[in-house]
Amino acid sequence: MDLMAHKHEYASVYILDNPYSIDSTYDYFIPAEMRDTLVRGAFVTVPFGKGNRKQTAVVAGFCAAPTYKNIKSVFSVCDDKEPLSEEILELCLYLKEQVLCTMGDAVRSAVPTSVLGRAVEYYFPVVGKSAPSPSGEFTPSDLFVYEHIVAKGGANADALKAKFGAGATATAISKLLSKNYIFREIKQSGGISEIFENYYTLVDRDRARMIALGDGEIKLRSKKHREIIEYMLDCEGEIPADTLKIDTDSTASQLKALVDKGILEKIQKRIYRDAINPETCERREIVLNDEQSAAFSEISRAIEGNKPEGILLHGVTGSGKTGVIIKAIEKALEDGKGVIMLLPEIALTPQAMGKFYSYFGDRIALVHSALSAGERFDAYSRIISGEAKVVIGTRSAVFSPVQNLGLIVIDEEHEATYKSETSPKYHARDIARWRCARAGGVMLLASATPSLESYTKAKEGKYKLLELKERYGGACLPEVVVYDMRNEAATGNVSPIGSLLREKLVEVTSRGEQAVLFLNRRGYNTMISCRTCGEVIKCPNCSVAMHYHTKGGNYEDGFLFCHLCGKKSFVPKACPDCQSEHLYKMGFGTQKIQQELEELLPGKRIIRLDADTTGKKTSHKELLEAFRRHEGDVLLGTQMVTKGHDFPDVTLVGVLLADMSLYMDDYHANERTFSMLTQVIGRAGRDKKRGMAIIQTNNPNNETIERACSQDYPEFYGNEIRLRKLLVFPPYCDIALMTLTSADEKQTLITATRLREEIEALMKNEYSDVPLIVFGPFEAPVYKVEGKYRVRMVIKCRLNKRSREFFEHLMKTFGKEGTSRPTLAVDFNPTSL
Repeated sequence: MDLMAHKHEYASVYILDNPYSIDSTYDYFIPAEMRDTLVRGAFVTVPFGKGNRKQTAVVAGFCAAPTYKNIKSVFSVCDDKEPLSEEILELCLYLKEQVLCTMGDAVRSAVPTSVLGRAVEYYFPVVGKSAPSPSGEFTPSDLFVYEHIVAKGGANADALKAKFGAGATATAISKLLSKNYIFREIKQSGGISEIFENYYTLVDRDRARMIALGDGEIKLRSKKHREIIEYMLDCEGEIPADTLKIDTDSTASQLKALVDKGILEKIQKRIYRDAINPETCERREIVLNDEQSAAFSEISRAIEGNKPEGILLHGVTGSGKTGVIIKAIEKALEDGKGVIMLLPEIALTPQAMGKFYSYFGDRIALVHSALSAGERFDAYSRIISGEAKVVIGTRSAVFSPVQNLGLIVIDEEHEATYKSETSPKYHARDIARWRCARAGGVMLLASATPSLESYTKAKEGKYKLLELKERYGGACLPEVVVYDMRNEAATGNVSPIGSLLREKLVEVTSRGEQAVLFLNRRGYNTMISCRTCGEVIKCPNCSVAMHYHTKGGNYEDGFLFCHLCGKKSFVPKACPDCQSEHLYKMGFGTQKIQQELEELLPGKRIIRLDADTTGKKTSHKELLEAFRRHEGDVLLGTQMVTKGHDFPDVTLVGVLLADMSLYMDDYHANERTFSMLTQVIGRAGRDKKRGMAIIQTNNPNNETIERACSQDYPEFYGNEIRLRKLLVFPPYCDIALMTLTSADEKQTLITATRLREEIEALMKNEYSDVPLIVFGPFEAPVYKVEGKYRVRMVIKCRLNKRSREFFEHLMKTFGKEGTSRPTLAVDFNPTSL
């Protein structure tokens, strides 16, 4: 580990649970016994605030003298937590500065919760203190809490809240602490790998047999000891401790006695919980064609150069980008370098893991949010120890502490999922660029539809542009038909599945081939409207219509569901506003399309892949593998079905409502539509069979749809980048989205006006040198979410050190004015407005 102990008397630390307004370094005295071992990046507990509450902190540095008076001492070092490496600590500091998050948020992004643990509050009775008596100050509820703590000898806050309720617990704890009836301690929770114990005979078999018979140099006084040795003589090799105890009816102390006598040896083995299933992996030899070989040659040169470099691998769908990536990883490993491979969706990891495991075996670690805490902890342990040299995962895997990092691959780099929507609001591409710059590594971006920002950098020479223009192995791009849905109703077809698509579905499935249908709406109906008053049934917590969902396969029995907050409710018999019973279900989602497909294709198997069918941890993998095994004839789903999947027998792709995303009030709308259509079209005809893609739309002459159907990215890019430049949108500026959130609507609107005034005052005075264009305040597209109102401001700017100081000043000033005001958050270059 690239760390050195310092013998300074004072440490500068960040408290991990501080709000942004006070998130800065604090100096603490280091007790003499800690000075030789305390390192930068170590986790410590320190007293903080007027109540000297013990908090977890990370050591950011050391100083010879403190910056203020009344210095407190470091309480303890968290020996159960591995210190952050110098690189990861610097990365956390960079993240805090770049996206204006707290140090605690940055550290928790870089280190799994199961590794870092969390601070758990425990309450213990003060010894020698008599119990409080019932009075006006202590209610019976307070006394119940106290008696429970005494009876248990101590209790954690979570257990108390579960038993007595959060409100009653908080009130009782506050009173009992203030009167010194109890005291608080903070303990850290974390995950550990499973440790298994095995035993084997330390002495040779002849000596062991003599000892068991009583003729050896070691005398046994216990009959059980002789039975254990005799059992071991009948077995070969190591015996698991649990097996040995059960078969011989022995105890741990009896086994320990034989270990102490030198007869048995105990071995502890750490068993990693691995989410990879190698049984499904099949290795295929990769033979690169001329285009691929040229691309790999350039990537290989960059890896050997040991200098930071960005490369954009732009290839049409099915051009063999994955083969080039695998070869690049092999090259990095040959050179003794570590690799991180990022994927945009958890749904892609089973297929990717099967393929990559066949090449790299146990050198792989898997990292994504669907892993259990234990699996994530074990993956982190294997990475930090150097056992795992290739990390494959989703966005958060970019923080993995890979040793001697030499290559970071971001597959489908255009995907919005690489941008975090919760604090810290980072983009994985920015983290990858920083890490490669520091390590002298290569950042390899790959996509059939690169983001405009990345392609612009490639055109400007900031990234090396490599292109694959032909499909691999002679596979042809599918025939693409843009189908105008405006005439369907006139012919008597009111189904969302057009006549041509219905005909081709029957034809393809009858030949034993497969089809993929894409619709970016889940549920059965998108809303329920009243025919009398026209009102739509909305979620009481959010300003959106509730969707109608069915229960299992019963399409007549359903419920209302909010896709934002998750609220469920029964379908009302009458309109909540006018009491009319004339309610009408409108729109359609994947559940309704599944019903229509079952009627259209009797006897055929429909697999639906959306958020409603993938609730289990392994659902994505199971459904996709079932489709790959031909246990399904049609795969129907939301965006999960469009990205990166390779199904050789899929010869038909259908897109329903292809123009739906064009009408979003967002400058990304055209780019997202083009990318989505290009990707889903690319799922068809990936083998020797010629495929067909049917794009259903009410806007068949739209330029974006036409360019996607012809797979003409350069033409689309040229048109879109001119529009971005004309309207001054990224990459020709940066955007800061500021959002105020509060359950008090009036207070939110008042504060938004004050925030605008504050910004204008700063622009005229101390930040007059920072060019900004301010829009708003205005209501967010979805004004109310989970009972809280949201008001936004959009600011066009150029992000640099000075402009970040401006936003930091706003955030800190705002946070110090108390908790009564709405919360303020800033998101730089968000994926949607």
